[in-house]
Amino acid sequence: MDNSIKRTYNEFISTTRVRKSSLQRSRTIDQFYSDRSRIIYSSSFRRLQQKAQVFSLEPNSSVRTRLTHSLEVSDLGRTLANQIAYRLEKQKKLTKDKMLSLVAIVENACLLHDIGNPPFGHFGEAAIREWAHNSICNSIPNEIKDQIEIKDSLLNNLINDFKEFDGNPQGFRIVTKLHADYDEYSLNLTYATLLCILKYPRTTGEEKDEGILKKAGYFQTEKEIVEKIYREVRMKLKHRYPFVYIMEAADDIAYCMSDIADGIEKGILTEEEFLNEFKKEWRNSFGEEELPVIIPEKNDLKGFKKDISIPWSMKAMEEAVERFILLDEEIYEGTAESLITKDTAIGRVLETMKNVSRRILYTSFEAESIEITGYAVITGILSKHSSILKMSYKDFKCLINDEKIKGFDFEKRLSHLVGKRYIQAYKHEVSKNNESEENFLIKEWWLRAHLIIDHISGMTDEFALETYQMFEGIRLMR
Repeated sequence: MDNSIKRTYNEFISTTRVRKSSLQRSRTIDQFYSDRSRIIYSSSFRRLQQKAQVFSLEPNSSVRTRLTHSLEVSDLGRTLANQIAYRLEKQKKLTKDKMLSLVAIVENACLLHDIGNPPFGHFGEAAIREWAHNSICNSIPNEIKDQIEIKDSLLNNLINDFKEFDGNPQGFRIVTKLHADYDEYSLNLTYATLLCILKYPRTTGEEKDEGILKKAGYFQTEKEIVEKIYREVRMKLKHRYPFVYIMEAADDIAYCMSDIADGIEKGILTEEEFLNEFKKEWRNSFGEEELPVIIPEKNDLKGFKKDISIPWSMKAMEEAVERFILLDEEIYEGTAESLITKDTAIGRVLETMKNVSRRILYTSFEAESIEITGYAVITGILSKHSSILKMSYKDFKCLINDEKIKGFDFEKRLSHLVGKRYIQAYKHEVSKNNESEENFLIKEWWLRAHLIIDHISGMTDEFALETYQMFEGIRLMR
């Protein structure tokens, strides 16, 4: 980009929604406050209180859930965004009236960043991906198998949604499709808020890289929505929205600190043990390189929060603000990798903390035993729902419309467990396709598979466990 051309970030403060809001708001900021209300009052956000950050089914209420983690990320994001907005306004790259809007957009994205996580976190994601790689094709009904020879490329492409399953695209799907209890537009958030949660701006099945395209950020079910938003905001596809970088940095800082804090709270390690492991890991990775943070002496150590979490987080935030200003052109274009990377001293500090967590916390008995359980739970629930996927479209249509149907007693009862809003969303998506079209049955089955994944992903850790136990005859749900 020609540096002589004056660039401002005002154009990224988009209040447009897929469906125009019925309420008139005089101030721009009120549009994003409205987004915040829609998020906070949604059932998907509330369910985060029973989804684990690291330690699932944790009885100690001081240990973080996805909800408390999201609130902490939002707080860090607000602080970062405030400082960045101030710097941009001083440089005439953001008008005063847009400063608060930038902050609100980032806060909203931070609240949403984990909303798509399935039960049992990353192991839940892994279970769904493995099912897609190894078992999903066993659930294809005969009426589609008859077409596979000529349509396998289409089917295989669509199945990539599940082979690359991740909480990020599921979160985007939730806020744009799955709150059909509102209407077909779900939460109908502003384009700015939606763009700010697209951490990875590519869909499934597309070429990956080691940077911003290393994961899928949205499923093919939401491809049309994403392309529409990018087109109307006049952004290039596969480029990041500039404020995503702030949300990402806030999340990185928050979970590095909170995971260690939760490990200390659970007695897996002490503050002193963490510092010893940190120093050992730093020396192994970076030798005698000077640390950019202060390591408190043993006798002066008053607590993880006071002596490590707060001062190290503040240092990381200072670095993130400076990097945003330094990488201005790349940030504006949406091509920068991240604000905090291993190329920076504080980035190496956070990476060292992650390595300590991987080696001690994530491999602890407390974490691994729950992960094994979670993997078994999700795999078990998926296997029970395979019978629904094997049904013909005609039979499944009768099933969800509560019409009389013989021979599917188990499937009928199983379908009654699926949330009505998920079924509404499925029906709406299917209705956009013509039943006489050549590829209809393949697309319908793909949307039906999404319906099952939507249902399972929406479960809390505890509800997923209880559902699995019910399926196995271990307990009776009341």
